[in-house]
Amino acid sequence: MKRTVILACDLYDPKTPELCQEWESEETIQNMEKTIQTLGYDVAVLSNPSEIASVLSGIPVTERTHWMVWNLVEGYQSPNREAYIPALCEYLAVPHTGSSAAVQTLTLDKYKTKLFLKSFGIPTADFWLVDDPKQKPIENFPLFVKPNGEGSSLGIGEKNLIQTAADWDEVVPALVDKYNKVIVESYLSGRELTIGVLGNKGNYEATIPAFVEYPGSVYSDLLKSKESFVESLDFIVPEGLSKSLQTYAIQIADLLGSSGYLRIDFKLEKNFPYLLEVNATPGFSSIYSTLPLLWENGGKTYSELLNHCLDLGFSEYQHHHRYNYAKDRNL
Repeated sequence: MKRTVILACDLYDPKTPELCQEWESEETIQNMEKTIQTLGYDVAVLSNPSEIASVLSGIPVTERTHWMVWNLVEGYQSPNREAYIPALCEYLAVPHTGSSAAVQTLTLDKYKTKLFLKSFGIPTADFWLVDDPKQKPIENFPLFVKPNGEGSSLGIGEKNLIQTAADWDEVVPALVDKYNKVIVESYLSGRELTIGVLGNKGNYEATIPAFVEYPGSVYSDLLKSKESFVESLDFIVPEGLSKSLQTYAIQIADLLGSSGYLRIDFKLEKNFPYLLEVNATPGFSSIYSTLPLLWENGGKTYSELLNHCLDLGFSEYQHHHRYNYAKDRNL
């Protein structure tokens, strides 16, 4: 029986960029659809929540092993938003790409992720969670503040670099009012790096890392957008630093128990790398997403990346115990 891939996605709408900055463009989805079709799969694109739930529950239980849901749903505002698809698929015994709902929910919360990973020795800058707009300044300047549960640089601009108590009073209360929780970190003044991890538990492989280059001192939401993507990657990373980042990246994947893929960001201070954040639902655009660029720098094609991620999803479905309840009840 021919396998079918469902691209479960939110589609970027330029009319509401602040809400859907992390969502994929129609061009990206169309390119993914065509590429996956060339791999021998049937492909369906679904972007409506009710339709996705209806289609998945309507697949005959005996055929669910032949389907794969590619999780591209980002949602907005909810702390569980990146876990919608993994939880639904696990409950219905339908394979999906990427990590479990537990990993997705944890990594969307920057504070909890850093707290967890720091306890195992992953280096981080000092950090605090602020959820009260009346919170007095943490006088450990300079500081950097950003929303605790957003990606794609949402809510980040040049003013997020806090140098004084007056800066705090101008920026932090407004961010807390808008995003509910913000994470405050000791400012890291060095260059930013990113790295990808592919694989399932016990079999991870890290990409070569790259410096992330962008104009100015802050990677803001004005830079990271679908309309004006101006970042570039510099793959000339010193060998010692590269190996250190690969070691940290695989350790992070193992500690989290991630599946399929991760993209992890670090920043330097005095040439030492500190963890910034972990992204368990990275973009897959062949045009503007970082993970495919990291993969292709290793000499492999975009098509090979998508095929590998699908294979990892099917392998996870066959071997991971988290599907057992659904398999027993549904199959």
